[in-house]
Amino acid sequence: MDSNSNAGRFTGCIPSYGDAGFCAAVMDTNRGSWQRPDIVSRLITKPNMVVVDLGAGTGYFADLFSKQLPEGKIIALDPETSLITWMEERKKRGSLDNVSVHQITENDPGLDQLSDNIDLLFVGYTYFHFDDPVTYFSEKVFPFIQDKTVVAIADMAPVQGQPRHTVSAQQVIKEMAEAGFELTEEPTTLYDQYLIIFKKNLNR
Repeated sequence: MDSNSNAGRFTGCIPSYGDAGFCAAVMDTNRGSWQRPDIVSRLITKPNMVVVDLGAGTGYFADLFSKQLPEGKIIALDPETSLITWMEERKKRGSLDNVSVHQITENDPGLDQLSDNIDLLFVGYTYFHFDDPVTYFSEKVFPFIQDKTVVAIADMAPVQGQPRHTVSAQQVIKEMAEAGFELTEEPTTLYDQYLIIFKKNLNR
């Protein structure tokens, strides 16, 4: 990605995603107090939804979706082996029978391998990981989701000096438009966080 397309990004330190236990200790402790779990309920539109959690990490949101959608199906995707193992163990501990965990590569979410029609593709606090989000979403996501699929991106707004990577809502909207997606409603701001809803732009 060129320097101009990186203009909205803030670079800071992040925990090592190769150590799932450290990740969970850093990110999941008291997480409900700062990462707005009510985002999940905002995105649920029917009881039997198929939800893809792209970049599921420790499984925090997959867990929430699973419990709020007992009749639904949650597909948790992540490239890190340690996080996949952690999520599998979390699934067993929590009896999250409607969650399936799949390891993907950094450059391909493998959506073409899924047999289900996707109601919701959720990208929660991981958008900054995409080195080239325009190419990723236009080539690896757009062709393999349905016209009705909702793409929801949630993240924290950039604050200079904040010890993590962030991307502004404006930058996300710009890049997703370039990838072939359009806003379905105005972004929702939740304190220092945002939730942006997209669908495929069929007129691109």
